Amino acid sequence: MKPIMLFLFVIIFEHNIFPQTPQWELLGLENEGINDIAIDDSGNVYVATLSGLFKSTDDGDNWINIKNGLGNLNCVKLFINTSGTIFLASSGGLFKSDDGGYIWVRIADSLSSQSFLDVTIIPNGFIYTSNSNGIYRSTNSGNTWHSTNYTDPCARSITINKNGYMFFGNPCASWFGIYRSTDLGLTWIRQTLLSVELSLIALRDGSLLAGCYNTETGFNGIYKTVDNGNIWFNTNTFSGLMGYTEFVLDNNNDVYVSIGGQSRGVHLSTNNGISWNNYGLSESEYGISSLAIDSSGYIWAGTNFNGIYRTKGRTVPVELISLNAEHKNDAIVISWITASEINNKGFEIERKSIDWEKVGFVEGYGTTTETKSYSFNDENIQSGTYQYRLKQIDFDGSFEYSNIIRITIDQSKNFNLFQNYPNPFNPKTIIKFSIDKNAIVSMDLYSILGEKITTIIQNKRYNPGVYEIEFESKDIPSGIYLYELKANGKSAINKLTIIK
Repeated sequence: MKPIMLFLFVIIFEHNIFPQTPQWELLGLENEGINDIAIDDSGNVYVATLSGLFKSTDDGDNWINIKNGLGNLNCVKLFINTSGTIFLASSGGLFKSDDGGYIWVRIADSLSSQSFLDVTIIPNGFIYTSNSNGIYRSTNSGNTWHSTNYTDPCARSITINKNGYMFFGNPCASWFGIYRSTDLGLTWIRQTLLSVELSLIALRDGSLLAGCYNTETGFNGIYKTVDNGNIWFNTNTFSGLMGYTEFVLDNNNDVYVSIGGQSRGVHLSTNNGISWNNYGLSESEYGISSLAIDSSGYIWAGTNFNGIYRTKGRTVPVELISLNAEHKNDAIVISWITASEINNKGFEIERKSIDWEKVGFVEGYGTTTETKSYSFNDENIQSGTYQYRLKQIDFDGSFEYSNIIRITIDQSKNFNLFQNYPNPFNPKTIIKFSIDKNAIVSMDLYSILGEKITTIIQNKRYNPGVYEIEFESKDIPSGIYLYELKANGKSAINKLTIIK
């Protein structure tokens, strides 16, 4: 019995490849300067603009301009709490609505300035708002408000991380920087002089991201902290002038950011902001001003006087918990495990030696919450380095790629014909082959149509081992050819290309 040869393999996660190139759909509001978007659990979409508040109950097909109690205010920031109450910061006051935006009640009318920049609510129910006179806090649903020690303008992106540290960013001269509070927003201390351009987000691991202008270096960057704001470091992802407008986080911990300037468009990170991939809308003439994610995983983007757009996000219908490759006999065995599946038609297995090609398909389990195991054998593999990935396909035709794994196979002790090098070539190339036992060896060159062109090796005896021969194309014209190795009743074929 031929022994089973097992080779160690190395899995290399090279980069994520995302679903089909995002197709952004324009959903109206082309003449509105959009400041913010918020979406409730029922899928109702609220858009704050320079001229008022708009609502859609049908995924953006139609928009209602809500004027009852609001008029044509410059609506700046929206926040919807877990009970569905909507809060709105505007140029004419701070408002809330308990009925889906049809009736609005002014809150915080005791504060001297009624031009508000931000409103947010932390998990314990405390409400925070900011205006030209600082940051204020309410512990009783907005009935009464208390001043904090921050009494200056331009506080934005008020947030809290999972460790209980609160932060806000400030882009304005004299007050620019990132501020932190360790007592739930009563006392604020400036931690860094990074000027935050309207964007600051706390991730689920407790780290934070901020789109900043570094006043010391004069450059922009996405900065991150992993120690509750003590140290901020530049991820150095983008260069040139840019305006960060907003970060959003989906259920998979993927982070989206909208960026202006030279790198304008929506960008996506799957590693907590260390690296980013372009997610489209770079053609937006006036820049992207706001982002939101609905419960179905769709990304909504608002622009300045260029409309509101939507596209499918990266909500993964299949939770893949492992993907491995190993060599057994003359095959590479690809195995993977899923924790759950939604609408999963199956997996195409793709292999890359030079270009990606489909080598098989395995059916999925549709929708299941049970752990499922899969495997696929890629047969008759020769020595070399191969890359594999899965293309998971839904029943509706949408798809998503897995990470990439790589495996190197060494079959030098077997009968094998290796790829010639260099290839393409002119006029000479090296052809490498291995013989597993004493044999009379022949090798011939054929046209792509199977016509014999010349003999490279003519019935020569070889002992077991690995050999290299030099082949010169001489008078053979440019083109793609096949070279075939024969020994002991076995044969192997590869392609070579001659360029003159």
